[in-house]
Amino acid sequence: MKKDKLKLKKMIYKHRLQILLLVLAFALIVNLTSVTFIMYKKKNIKPVMVYENSMQFFTINTIETEPVEEIVEEVVEEKPIVIQKAPVNDKEDGEKKFVDSSTSNAKETTIEEAKALYETEGSSFGIDVSKWNGNINWQQVAESGVEFAIIRCGYRGYGSEGKIVQDPYFEQNINGALKNGIKVGIYFYSTAINEIEALEEARTVVEMIKNYKITYPVVYDFENYYEGRCAYLNKTIMTNNALAFLNYVKSKGYTPMMYASKDAYQTKWETARFSGMKNWLAHYTDKTDYTGKYNMWQYTDAGRVPGISKNVDLNIAYFKYSADAPAKEAPKTEVPKNNSSQSNTTPTQSNSSQTEENPKNEEQPKNEDENKNNEDETNNSNEQSNLNQNNQESKEKDF
Repeated sequence: MKKDKLKLKKMIYKHRLQILLLVLAFALIVNLTSVTFIMYKKKNIKPVMVYENSMQFFTINTIETEPVEEIVEEVVEEKPIVIQKAPVNDKEDGEKKFVDSSTSNAKETTIEEAKALYETEGSSFGIDVSKWNGNINWQQVAESGVEFAIIRCGYRGYGSEGKIVQDPYFEQNINGALKNGIKVGIYFYSTAINEIEALEEARTVVEMIKNYKITYPVVYDFENYYEGRCAYLNKTIMTNNALAFLNYVKSKGYTPMMYASKDAYQTKWETARFSGMKNWLAHYTDKTDYTGKYNMWQYTDAGRVPGISKNVDLNIAYFKYSADAPAKEAPKTEVPKNNSSQSNTTPTQSNSSQTEENPKNEEQPKNEDENKNNEDETNNSNEQSNLNQNNQESKEKDF
């Protein structure tokens, strides 16, 4: 009996030792496998580009990257900007497709009526135009009392390709306005679906306008909510995109401004995040009840202004500038061939020679004298947000 007990104990110890050895062997195999996998990854690492803060590119390590010390200093090479003018009848232009309750049923208003109702001390009166307004007689517009024009320089198509193009009337409009003493701002119609595209739009805008005197803000205009290529964007993504655009133009020395309708500001944007930007409100009414902050008010798209045969958007800006801003980059001058002693020629901005398709009864941009005065003048900002209150109260309010 005693021998049986000793035999049993030996067997138990033997089995316990075998189990312990098996556990140790398994742990060793797992550790060796992990080390082998890590070493393999380090040999097959490549840089992956990550976009951050709407302004910079940097690299981080993921599967297949290089040592961190080398990657952090790597700079993303920006693609060259190619500006292509859109045809007048471009079906990808989605600007007039979106209408909400705050931008419908506009009342037809003459420029005289508008100035009498809304213009106050410290404010300025203006229009915004694009190809939709056709050919414009800018001399008549200036003589009517218009102080500024926000001009569309381009847009991104709302189809799947999302191609960026220049407004076919942009050069004609900006040269005509500046030549007749009207201060200029810029807007771009966006359908960006991420921050990368928004930054691409901003870079293109800056390239388009760098040789012009842009005194009023550069505006981000997005209106294709939940439609086409923008169908799956949410409030946060759209706001991120807008800020990517606005921060970039601000970094280039322009005044950034966000555009949206009353309904869109209230339901489709994270408006608190635009606190450092100017805001342009679209609300077609005699007296807006919007309670958020706005620096410019587009109160009708049925304005009547001499020199513009079609209806035009009318705006009151609760700020004004006493002088034109200088161009960020002067146009290149050309030295006449075979005459080194002759002075440089006067810089000019010429229209594209591209031939565009045109349907019946569709206006084409006229070729106008586009010589520009590039004198350096100081931009005097004299914004005023406290306005006189009257029967047609229009004042800047806080969020």
